[in-house]
Amino acid sequence: MRRLAATLVALALVASVAAVSAVGAGVPPFPNLPGAWSHAEINVKIRGVPHTLILDRGRIIQASANQIVLRELDGSTVTVPLSPQTIVRINGVRRSVDVLQPRLRADTMRIDGGPAVLVRAVGRLSLKNVGNGSTRRGRAVSR
Repeated sequence: MRRLAATLVALALVASVAAVSAVGAGVPPFPNLPGAWSHAEINVKIRGVPHTLILDRGRIIQASANQIVLRELDGSTVTVPLSPQTIVRINGVRRSVDVLQPRLRADTMRIDGGPAVLVRAVGRLSLKNVGNGSTRRGRAVSR
């Protein structure tokens, strides 16, 4: 009986590690699109299953832990929902969603209309919401 319980615990541990790895591995790389674009929808296959990547590019005008609002190149605005699993990179450094702030330029990727799976942002961070990173000349510096 103990051997069966130990086997079940080991299988559950392996399954949970595999699920956590699949979440990070399931996010496709950000496509390289030429030209000045602000919105694109691309049909792709991820692990053999068809999906639609929804890409938006613009300047963040509002930000919260649940969503960001972008002003796109054509002047339109789009609300992009976020989740705790959203991968955020600001100036190439991995950050949490609460560090996103207005005036940053951002590219977002959603899959099948869900919340953003990836946000790439560039620009100067204000000291507000930077968290535990130190700052130098108004820019966040990761440790």
